[in-house]
Amino acid sequence: MATNTRQLLELVGEAYGFEDLDEFRPGILEVLNRAVPSPWVSYNEVGLDPEKTYSLVMPPAPEDLFPIFARLSHQNPILAEYRRTGDGRPRRFSDLIDQASYHRLELYRECYRLMGVESQVAFTLPARPPLVLGIALSRGEEDFSDAETDLLGHARPYLIQAYRNAELSSARTAALRAVESGLETLGRHVVVLDRHGRMEFATDTARRRLGSPGAGRDALPAEVRAWIVEQRGHLSASEPLVLRVDGSPVLVRLLPRRVDDHRDVLLVEGGTGELTVPALRGLGLTERQAQTLQWVALGYSVAGAAAHMGIARRTADKHLQHVYAKLGVSTLAEATVTAWAAVGASVGG
Repeated sequence: MATNTRQLLELVGEAYGFEDLDEFRPGILEVLNRAVPSPWVSYNEVGLDPEKTYSLVMPPAPEDLFPIFARLSHQNPILAEYRRTGDGRPRRFSDLIDQASYHRLELYRECYRLMGVESQVAFTLPARPPLVLGIALSRGEEDFSDAETDLLGHARPYLIQAYRNAELSSARTAALRAVESGLETLGRHVVVLDRHGRMEFATDTARRRLGSPGAGRDALPAEVRAWIVEQRGHLSASEPLVLRVDGSPVLVRLLPRRVDDHRDVLLVEGGTGELTVPALRGLGLTERQAQTLQWVALGYSVAGAAAHMGIARRTADKHLQHVYAKLGVSTLAEATVTAWAAVGASVGG
């Protein structure tokens, strides 16, 4: 158990080190391969259109196999199970299909057999449907052990957060470039603070949503300033501050800093952003489990969530226990962070 804990901490620490998506995609494959050694590791973005399938394989696979994989990826037993259940936790071929049936798949005969893939474990990171963002580790005859599968399962919530951090960091870079070019931040509503925490730039919509319509440099609400200071020591920047402005929710996200830039960038969203029940169901949750997680992620107590849903507190607790099991977390705080990381941030108004 100690070894697994050490491996998990090392894996998570490295995953949080990637500053944007261009670093995350290849980097996370190297990190996972060190934790769970495999001849092949791949990052796949699979949609309904085979021509838009994106795959990054390490070491590089033969180029002529990519269109075959794109055409036949729906036959992958793990992907098929995910599309059926919405449960993105790690699964092995051996959990879902016997070897004889696997060998009869056209996907095996035309693709995996040529690569020598007999065993695979794969899991998903949340993405907007119908896109499935999957990470797969593949081997020959040696199957993946329960301990290796459990390690990936425990790592998955943190990988979701690390992926979202990288995505938000990319959004930060794009927003700053837009600000410096005199654009209205590519449809995002942002506040840029200088190294002293003073407002250097803010879109009009961001000011209105924060209840700070004035042009003063110190117009940022005290509650937001205090929250920024509190967030600086956290690995994950994905969980927003939920404000109530004139009775309506406003989400404030602190986008991850780059080491060479001391400015803070806030992304301000009206409403509840992408934190919807359908989005949370993409984590493999039932309707009621997703509803319970949504309420607590919005800052309500478990009792408050139960009251809004018209159920007993005991029933809400039971829903959350199932949420913890499906997300691979053990506390309400971890579930909340994972929820916000899983749904991402709105890129528009």
